[in-house]
Amino acid sequence: MRLGLKADNLLERVADWFNLAPQPVAHAFFGMMASRTLMAGVRLGVYEALTDGPMSAETLAARLKLSQEGTRTLLEALIACEAVERQRGGRYRLAPRARRWLDPRSPRYVGAFLEFNYAQWDWWNGLEGVVRTGQAVDIHGFAPDDARWRDYIHAMHQMARLAAPEVVAAIPLPRGAKQVLDLGGAHGWFAAELCLRNRGLKATVLDLEGSARVGREIIASAGLSHLVTHREGDILTAELGGPYDGVMLFQVMHHLSPAQNVALLRRVRASLAPRGTLAVLEYLRENADTPTSAAPLIGLHYFLTSGAAAYTPAEVEGFLDDAGFRIETSRPIRHLPLQTLLVARLD
Repeated sequence: MRLGLKADNLLERVADWFNLAPQPVAHAFFGMMASRTLMAGVRLGVYEALTDGPMSAETLAARLKLSQEGTRTLLEALIACEAVERQRGGRYRLAPRARRWLDPRSPRYVGAFLEFNYAQWDWWNGLEGVVRTGQAVDIHGFAPDDARWRDYIHAMHQMARLAAPEVVAAIPLPRGAKQVLDLGGAHGWFAAELCLRNRGLKATVLDLEGSARVGREIIASAGLSHLVTHREGDILTAELGGPYDGVMLFQVMHHLSPAQNVALLRRVRASLAPRGTLAVLEYLRENADTPTSAAPLIGLHYFLTSGAAAYTPAEVEGFLDDAGFRIETSRPIRHLPLQTLLVARLD
């Protein structure tokens, strides 16, 4: 996936071709405005209100207790972001393509992730200091009762719902598998989907207390507590138990240093049954000679929030090899851009 600007007419295409307009300014200025506009649509209740049907800016403003001029201006900006459409008669509605993502009743709703961007925005305000000192925010160091855990885990849960069926369909478990371990699994949704797909399978999610509390609530509200159990602990030091028929390590490696990854994988090896499956879901950074995409921005985000990095496929393969695993399959995930699922076995 690449970031870019779309020209609206021939003159703008010519300006882009000859590098006449300052693209860095456009990326910084319009990127900032688009992000905050979409976030405001969630926080102010615009998307939820428009699910009841098209309405004028005046009606929407009165319903949400907003200023009429501010509401109209925001709606017009949301049109530019392709989230809202204007109809005849001056009424506004959710854009059809955006409805699946912005309607709170949709199973694909991502409003919690947009709301979580307020916390992420605060973290990015400290980027320059983190780059200078190398001292990351450490988003996993919050106290267990910190409200940011709830925002964080619900945001990750919404993203997981989009990809879980595709991901678990690609994870082969031994016949008659009974137990899997989900390391740092937070919401536990991937584990739940895996259990629903494999009859007789149950899962244990091991994660920090603040994360496990929220994840336990998510699983309970879905009526899946009989399949997924949350256990509180630090995956780097807690006893893993086993043997397990499968271990899931999803979106964890980028929070850890190379040495930590290898040490964890060696402990995973000791917890796996002989024919067990290790599944790794991770953002992977391109090699240096690969054309640039948006992936390095993810790498910078990981450095900001964990002091770690997005790793290349070769680096992750090296971690697995050092711990005694061989990669069986590798596939990109269509529903989660820039993420790759690796399936590995004991070497």
